[in-house]
Amino acid sequence: MTGALDIGPVVVWAAGLSTLISLGTTIFAWLTSGSRKNDERLDRLVARVDELERLVQTHGDKIDQLPNQEMMHRLELSLVRMEGHIDRMDERLRPVAAIAERMQELMLEQAKEGRK
Repeated sequence: MTGALDIGPVVVWAAGLSTLISLGTTIFAWLTSGSRKNDERLDRLVARVDELERLVQTHGDKIDQLPNQEMMHRLELSLVRMEGHIDRMDERLRPVAAIAERMQELMLEQAKEGRK
């Protein structure tokens, strides 16, 4: 048993195994590259959904502050009451406007007489 060890077959097996591992790694990377792209895309979509949820919440808060039907009805009733008050004031101010118009006419007549 003093013969030299023949490592030739071991080298061939090691080279073959190395080639198979390299090929398997390449195929695995190629197959999972789409998965990594999908992960990146999902991360972007999650960020976008979070932003949209924030916007919906903000707009929902704004909508909650808008007047509802009951508030609008009370506002309409108040406007009708104000119209009534304005109409009454208009009626009361007509005689005052007539007096002011007569006073203006009188003053114009007096100014004409004073120039003559």
